[in-house]
Amino acid sequence: MPTWIFTATSRTGQPVNPVTKAPSDSVTVYDKADLDRRVAAAKSDPRDLIVTVDRID
Repeated sequence: MPTWIFTATSRTGQPVNPVTKAPSDSVTVYDKADLDRRVAAAKSDPRDLIVTVDRID
């Protein structure tokens, strides 16, 4: 099964990581449906996110 690294970075500098308050955060995603949900949510996020998805196997 494919695996992805999903990274979101705020263009506005607002925190993305709820623990460290960093404006960027990455997470490993193991399910295509989960990846699709994250990408869709990022599109409407008010922090104007830059999203990168890198496939790893």
